[in-house]
Amino acid sequence: MKAPRLFLGAIVLFWGWQVQTIWIAIALALILESSHMVKSKFVFKPSDFNKFFDVCMVFFAGIIVISLTLEPEKAILIILKWLPLVFFPLITAQEFSVNGTIDSRAFFIVQRKRLKADIYDSKEIDISFLYSLFCILSSATANSKGPLFFVIVVLFFVWGLWQVRSRRVSFFLWMFCIFITILLGYVGHNAIRLTRIKINQWMMEYYAGYYADNPFKNFTALGEIGRLKLSDKIILRVWFQDYIEDKTYRLHTSSYTGFSKSNWFSGYGFKSVENGHDKTFWQINPLVNPRKKMTAYFRSSRENAVLTLPSGVLTISEIKALALKKNAMQSVRVEKIPSLIKYVVSYTGNLSYDAPPSDMDLQVPGNELPGIEKIIEELSLDKISDQEILNTIRNYFLTEYTYSLDLKGKQDQATPLQNFLNSTKSGHCEFFATATTLLLRKAKIPARYATGYMAHEYSLLGNHLIVRQRDAHAWSKAFINGQWINFDTTPPQFLEMDNQKVETSIISDFFSFLGFKLSQLRHETGAKLMNQYGLWLILPLGLTLFLRLRRSNRIKRIKLSGKSIDDTKQNPNDSPFYLIETKIVQQGFPRHSYETYSSWFARIMHHFDNENLNNELQILLQVHNRYCFSSSGLKKVEKIKFNSDIKNILERLIIARI
Repeated sequence: MKAPRLFLGAIVLFWGWQVQTIWIAIALALILESSHMVKSKFVFKPSDFNKFFDVCMVFFAGIIVISLTLEPEKAILIILKWLPLVFFPLITAQEFSVNGTIDSRAFFIVQRKRLKADIYDSKEIDISFLYSLFCILSSATANSKGPLFFVIVVLFFVWGLWQVRSRRVSFFLWMFCIFITILLGYVGHNAIRLTRIKINQWMMEYYAGYYADNPFKNFTALGEIGRLKLSDKIILRVWFQDYIEDKTYRLHTSSYTGFSKSNWFSGYGFKSVENGHDKTFWQINPLVNPRKKMTAYFRSSRENAVLTLPSGVLTISEIKALALKKNAMQSVRVEKIPSLIKYVVSYTGNLSYDAPPSDMDLQVPGNELPGIEKIIEELSLDKISDQEILNTIRNYFLTEYTYSLDLKGKQDQATPLQNFLNSTKSGHCEFFATATTLLLRKAKIPARYATGYMAHEYSLLGNHLIVRQRDAHAWSKAFINGQWINFDTTPPQFLEMDNQKVETSIISDFFSFLGFKLSQLRHETGAKLMNQYGLWLILPLGLTLFLRLRRSNRIKRIKLSGKSIDDTKQNPNDSPFYLIETKIVQQGFPRHSYETYSSWFARIMHHFDNENLNNELQILLQVHNRYCFSSSGLKKVEKIKFNSDIKNILERLIIARI
């Protein structure tokens, strides 16, 4: 079924308008529609169409390779977006061919082997409507939200269906059916869209509770009961320029000032940071010397994330993010990021850029005062210097408390923290950090609660430090002698204890590293190569098509000189197939004027002994149609075989009669 005149050009222009490639679309539309105006056509053989299809597949493979540098969702959209351009050589070959169709065997490698084996086993198809469908699918990648897109698509479908409508159905009934179809399609589309939105909401609600995916607000586990679950999943890979063997590196994520109902909250908002001219460089704080350097990679399941950083960040570079924001406590948030993000950090290693102390850094909730004041009095913290307070608190927790992953809740105490201080004296890092922060505040030392990770595990796969989920940690920040310092009272053996609770899987780590390297190749190496050399792929692809067609040296150009294609067809009366019709009529089986050859054969073949005779006649009928109605006719070899088969059938008809 051939597309109407101007249909292909119009739908290509619609594609270009939607995906904002209108100038490319205009050029493609002019080429396609010019096929109806030029007086020259090309005689493309099946092997020639094979070459056109192969080149289209090379273009398609090139688009896929380029897409590998993007996120999966974006990659699919890119592939769909360029489908009309990818298959343009094939549709152009069809439109400029003499027959205006393509041998179906061009699309299948197995069928190509039969090109010479069976000269009758072929089927000519028209791909104009299939190409139009590709244009509509590609146009949909623009994600047009208005009703105009739907209306135009409907008009294209009505335009295409109009020429194949049944003449037995009235115009009004046909239009009514089209209207019902459009209405059902619109309602179904909205139902699918609403369902997708609802499913997305459910998924977001399901994952919103995970700490690793929601780092913007920290919720401690002080009020829970059970056992803190650890995971050996690798979430961060870091390289330190001044790496020291067996050293533990403290990496900061967020700091908090407000404590209420067993939860810590931040008291500072985020402000945007202006990036550099290359859009991958952000200066976080004033530059100083000397500087240290850290390179990190991490995966994010969200478009926004909080970076894990060393203390005293000066600059962040080589990071692909639409925006970067920070707050006064040196938490850094990035927005619109890929699934694998890389960033290079220059830093000082101290807390000199943290916001000065405020009244919030000295507040202790009233429901926590009894336990805190008891320890203050027991240790006489109100009678010693600041440095002595730090030493006393650290020694107190090391000697009187133990590290544990068990979560006891509050039991018979007023709060979970009071239960930790007065009863169990055992808990994980969040209890130690919270208790230490409140003790320091009550002792008149400004303090904050901080979270992050402890990087300590060296991996020979890549020669870098890996940070797992179980390496998450909490500690205090204390303001001593006019500057902030990190103050950690959790027993130092907590890392060893956590490692014993969750054994590391070598196989899992290997596949994690392999996935990281593949993702790194896609996001960095592949992206750079495509940015630099992607356009040059067009030249070898075009050259490949030219050489393949040139090598065959079989393509012929026919000048029609004002005559229609039908004028080049052979005289139907010359076909030897009419000898078969004459013979069957002589045997008493006339063909009615309204009957086609196929229906005639089906009606009379049961009168003959040979059951396979009908199938053989149908095959010869296809060759007869090519002989009479195809502009290219039959080759010399095909004519010889055709005449031989006709003679054989005539002999069998004489003896097959009952």
